[in-house]
Order: sequence, then C-alpha cells, then structure tokens
Amino acid sequence: MKPLHKLGLVLAMAMLAIGLLAGCGGNDSSETNNGAANGQPAAADGDTAGATNGAEASSSDDSDDAAPDGEADAEETEGATRTVTTAGRTTDIPAQPERIVLTYDDDVDHFMALGLKPVAVPEYQRTDNIDGYLPYLAEELQGVQTFPLSTDFEPILSAEPDLIVAGYHHREVLEELEKIAPTVYFEWKVDWRDTHLEMGRALGLEAQAQANVDAFNAETETTRAHLAEIIGDEPVAFIRVRQNQLELYGAPDISAAASASFILYNLLGLTPVQDATTETWGEVYSLEAFTASEAEHLFLFVQENEDDQALVEELLSSNLYQNVPAIQKGQVYMVSSYPWERGGPIAFTAGMAEIREMVKP
Repeated sequence: MKPLHKLGLVLAMAMLAIGLLAGCGGNDSSETNNGAANGQPAAADGDTAGATNGAEASSSDDSDDAAPDGEADAEETEGATRTVTTAGRTTDIPAQPERIVLTYDDDVDHFMALGLKPVAVPEYQRTDNIDGYLPYLAEELQGVQTFPLSTDFEPILSAEPDLIVAGYHHREVLEELEKIAPTVYFEWKVDWRDTHLEMGRALGLEAQAQANVDAFNAETETTRAHLAEIIGDEPVAFIRVRQNQLELYGAPDISAAASASFILYNLLGLTPVQDATTETWGEVYSLEAFTASEAEHLFLFVQENEDDQALVEELLSSNLYQNVPAIQKGQVYMVSSYPWERGGPIAFTAGMAEIREMVKP
C-alpha cells in the first residue's frame, strides 16, 4: 500500500501557504485583533447547518449592469468603497477591508491565498485541527479569533468586522449579517477556480487571483502527464469509508460532481471503474460489490473513528478482498480531507504535488 501521509500533506500545504502569502504581500486584516474572542460543499464534522433555515438568499438581478449569475461585479467609488454584486445582491464594501470575518473554512484558504488575513474564522472541529484552525494554515492563523458555526452572531459582532464573507452555512441569513457589517456571499463551486476569480474581481485583486489559478493549472498539467504514464486508462476508484460503510464516488457531469471526482476524472483525466455512477456524486458501495471491483488504483478516504479504521484494516488484510487488483498490487492511496473533499488554491495546488508523490511507478 502506498499511503498519503497526512503530516506530509499538512507540511506541504503550510509551505505553499507561506509562499503564496509572501508573494502577494500578505495584507493582514487582523493586526488590530488581539486574539480575542454534494453538488454542495461537504461540511466538516461538527459543522452545524442551523444557519440555513429559511428561504434562499440568492436573488436574480434583471438590471442591465447586473453581474452574470455566480459572478461578482465591483466598482470602486471615491477610493473608500467598492460596489460589489454577488449572488444577485449589491453591497458597498470597503475598498481595502481591514477586519474581515469569514464564516466558511474553504474561504479561509481562498482569502489567505489572496493575501487577506481575516480577524475571525469558523472553528475547525475535525480531529486533525490545530488549536481550532485548519491544520495546514494553523501557523499563519495563530492569534486569529475562532467561533462556532451557529445563528448566534455575537462572536462575529465582537470581532468588529468591516467586511463579512458569509459561507455556505450562512447563505440564507445574509440580511441579518448585513446589520453587523457589509456582507458578501460567494457561491461554493466544485471548480474552486471560478469562485476564486470571482473573489479577486470583487476585492480588486484580480491579478493575484489569476496568478493563483495559473499556478494551480501548471501543477495540474504536470500531474496529469505524470499519471498518464503510470496509470493511463487503468480503472480508478475513489472510496470514502464513513459510518462503517463504503461510499463509491461517481463520475457525473461536473455540476453534480464531488471534489474528489472533479480532481480525478475532470482535471486529471483518469478512468473511473464501471460501478461509478454517472448520475450523482456517489452512492453506498456494498462490501460484496467491492470484492468484484476492477479498480487497479484505489484512493481511500477514511473518517477518523475506530469503526471506520477497523473496516479499512479489514479491507486491506482480509483474504476476501485480495482479488481487488489495487489491493493485490499495493496500489492503494490513503488520502485526507484536503483537497479531496474541500479547499481552495493552497490545498488544491499542494494536493497536486502530493498526488505525484504517492502515485509512482
């Protein structure tokens, strides 16, 4: 078996984060903070969706100068504010925000890659968290306020933001957040590049956003060529082990794809196993079906609990599953959340290099 060592991934992404921040100057919006206080994005364990009750926040804008759906349009006025349109809402935001509050983990990656350090971020609650931060950004985020995801906005208010970037879980309470500070919302998309470029346009950082996307595209092309020589058209499976069962990720149209499928099949051009659905992000995969899998390469994402770990050990050691080509040949790659489940420029760019490290001749 060829595992992806999570520590190695964290270190690689941390180094990339430092490089990106150095390259874009690192506008630190937390300087004055003293450390107080599927087709849809996957939620981190412990995330709550309680902030999503109610009607959809996005609304259409039929005016001639409205931005296209899912895109941001920004106009700077008098050097002090920018008029931004996101998700059909038009808001005046500071031209150079200094106290940014983010409410979604992926946006932390995006904003750090743009050189904008927030003053408050949602608490990352998975077991690999470091002091409540995303593990690969923990060092850069030290001293930044964290808060639990909920409809209690007191922690956000206490951060004294001049700009709130609402994430997926707060998409339906934008008007409430607007009462605290100017609020924008960037729609989550499986192709994170669209979202990142939209953020760059809205914040007047188009050049940095494009540079981040270009760096990722270059890494992707290198990785695609690397895998073409090693894997070619051999069938590949991405399986998540969760709640003591297997979930085989599908290979649908990009609009319904999960991040893992987008990486393997859309970006890297690999061939999914025949069992992979083309209708949705994925489906439960029985152990009986797994025994007959033709996967020559298996990417395995395991939720961190004892039952799931035990199931993985059984899959890799039991004679029942030794006929699976990937297990037989030791071509099983253990992966973690980033970038396979979520992330932004930092996680995805480092992830490409990690794929080359774990898939070798």
